[in-house]
Amino acid sequence: MFDRIVIGWTDSPSAHAASSWAVARAGSTPITLVSVVGGHETGTDYLSATSPEAATRVRLMETAEAFRDTHPAASISTEVVRGSTIGELLSASSPQSLLVVGGTPGARKPGPFGWSIGARLAAADKPGTVAVIPTDSTTPQREGVVVGYDGSLASSRVLELAFAEALATHQEVRLVHAWTAPLEWQDVYAPDLGLGDSLEALHQGVLHTGVARAGHIPGLAARGSLVYGAPAPAIVDAAQSASEVVIGNHGNHGLRRILLGSVSHAVVRALVAPTIIVRA
Repeated sequence: MFDRIVIGWTDSPSAHAASSWAVARAGSTPITLVSVVGGHETGTDYLSATSPEAATRVRLMETAEAFRDTHPAASISTEVVRGSTIGELLSASSPQSLLVVGGTPGARKPGPFGWSIGARLAAADKPGTVAVIPTDSTTPQREGVVVGYDGSLASSRVLELAFAEALATHQEVRLVHAWTAPLEWQDVYAPDLGLGDSLEALHQGVLHTGVARAGHIPGLAARGSLVYGAPAPAIVDAAQSASEVVIGNHGNHGLRRILLGSVSHAVVRALVAPTIIVRA
């Protein structure tokens, strides 16, 4: 599924939860624990036993060794770099890798927009896949993979990943498709129950197409949920008891994303379950 798993590591409960989640699911996929140290490196920093890199490098190697003790088959390497957290983690990952970071529900970056590390990585204008893992990701009562599906061409990759995740973990996949009447229609047209029924049937067809794709995969159980309303709340609600959420980020970037908002941003902000975002 992925050629490598890159874990953004800090010595925090959320990072430890993310690392445990990633190592447990990795199998034979190589893992790299990456820790980013801020500031600029001087010529003697690398050799100094008291530099920030030295202390972080030792702690990172100890963490990797602890994971090898509990997962002997795991292939784990470590890397300490200097720079900005977002930039260095994106540089360490690729379109074929899975980037994993920890997160806290409702976590906010200082400022008006609430862009946490996980949300900023999810919104990056670079193809790839990032998983944001809450601290309580291993709650045993959670089950099922929830996927937000809009029927677009870009959502095919999202659906494929959700199916693969469900098969790998022997769980049911639940497709969530949310819809509303276009706002401009609500302003122009008089209420027409027939039109509403037609729109609902159209969206039901979109959902049926996605569920039918799952039906062609042996051993995969799938069901669909059609929800009238905004997609982000619909996905968050469906994910309350899920073990995993898979969503796409193939919409706006930059200023348009800040002004118009984002489904992936809202879902990552809520972070009710481990959430995997596929960036187109």
